[in-house]
Amino acid sequence: MEQATISSIIEILSNMRVTAIALIQFLLGLGLGYVSAKVFKYILAFIAILVLGSFLSVWSLGGSLENTLGHLKELSETARNFLVVLGVLTVGPVSVGFVVGVLVALLRK
Repeated sequence: MEQATISSIIEILSNMRVTAIALIQFLLGLGLGYVSAKVFKYILAFIAILVLGSFLSVWSLGGSLENTLGHLKELSETARNFLVVLGVLTVGPVSVGFVVGVLVALLRK
């Protein structure tokens, strides 16, 4: 596998089709990041309410707190696997656009 140099990157980006596709992917990631950052606080509140309800339910039934924490660990592993399946953790123009979109949403109030 050859190491990418600046000249090879410029040669690839000089192809208008590749550049247009990369630009579209970047813009899609930008939009996704912007919208995600705007709804992030609502998602966190939703998760916090579910977790709080779970703890209160366990305590009212006399269940074990260790069992609940075990279920939360399983849930976090499932969420991570779901993100991997969706490709959120892949590197590419969409991921870069996503990060830029999140930053724009956080800086713009």
